[in-house]
Amino acid sequence: MLTFFSAKENEQARPLRVTYDSMTPPLPFSCRSKLKRSLSVVPLMCAPVVAAMTVAACGSSDLDPIESVSPAETTGDGGTTTGTGNLDSGASGSDATGDATTSPVTGSDAGHGTDGGGNSGASTCKRGIASNSTPPVALAPSGSNPGVTWWYDWSNEPADAGAPFEFVPMIWGSAGLSGPVPSGAKYLLGFNEPNFTAQSNLTPTQAAADWPKVEALAKAAGVPIVSPAVNYCGSPSDSSGCSDPAVTDPYTWLTDFMDACPGCEVDAIAIHWYNCDLPSLQAYIEGNTSTGGGLAGFVQFGKPIWVTELACSGSSSEADNETYMKAAVPYLEGSPYVQRYSWFSAGPIPNALLVDSSNAVTALGKLYASLPQTSCD
Repeated sequence: MLTFFSAKENEQARPLRVTYDSMTPPLPFSCRSKLKRSLSVVPLMCAPVVAAMTVAACGSSDLDPIESVSPAETTGDGGTTTGTGNLDSGASGSDATGDATTSPVTGSDAGHGTDGGGNSGASTCKRGIASNSTPPVALAPSGSNPGVTWWYDWSNEPADAGAPFEFVPMIWGSAGLSGPVPSGAKYLLGFNEPNFTAQSNLTPTQAAADWPKVEALAKAAGVPIVSPAVNYCGSPSDSSGCSDPAVTDPYTWLTDFMDACPGCEVDAIAIHWYNCDLPSLQAYIEGNTSTGGGLAGFVQFGKPIWVTELACSGSSSEADNETYMKAAVPYLEGSPYVQRYSWFSAGPIPNALLVDSSNAVTALGKLYASLPQTSCD
């Protein structure tokens, strides 16, 4: 079964991806759009590279840069059809987590800064939001409402004040290597999808060459560093959207980056995911190759995992996002491998928005803020 996905980044265009069985790599489509800072975007083209297929999700003028997606609506070993969000409706738990042999993240693993000074003052709560504007105070923790404790906007400095939320800066690409890292930061996010030519566009070797400058910024700020954020950029049959045409999957890109950067400081792993079911999310993180799937899993790197972009596709309904959120958030809260996660809330996926254009919290946002939290001290 084929599933189409689209989403956005904050400043760049990106190809649409189509996902299907986890046994097979992602099948890409050529579909680009421009992003203006105001989120007013005009699609430039939307032409499938595979005959007899159409991309219904690419028809909206609200498509900012289109988000990449992984290869798996994992049927069989990896999961269920899109939107089920239920392990019982597809794979068993062992199917979805068959390769999760790496030790869970412990408190000592969860963040030692480049200065060795730890992650003093950072919230131990996991739940955040990826958005182009500061979350409204209504999303903050209050009473029995767990709320959101942190956010980021793909930049090194927020456009506006973030209190009472922790802002996490990002060095988006090579152009941002001069920083600065704002005072009070607790973490530093690395490059945004460098394996995409339409994003920060760095091969593993190029990213490794630039990484010492990221380390220097983090060391000066006394904060841990989160890896470059990755996702699938293409398939063996079409790697035109990949910074390194020989590397289309995120696991290999990160492995090559680590190999090219021995001794480099990487305290956590950042990933993106836009499939709309829990089993494939779990398999993407923990791996499913031992049960015949095609997802190697990020636990292999032995570091805390940050899911820094998470939502259903642009063609999914609000009900799809609600169902997925109700399944994904409890898993992420309880996972010993996941240190933090942030729901993607921006214009290209209107049915995933946590906050509307008037800065009011949506029904989905209220749900996100209210779901039980199991990860705080």
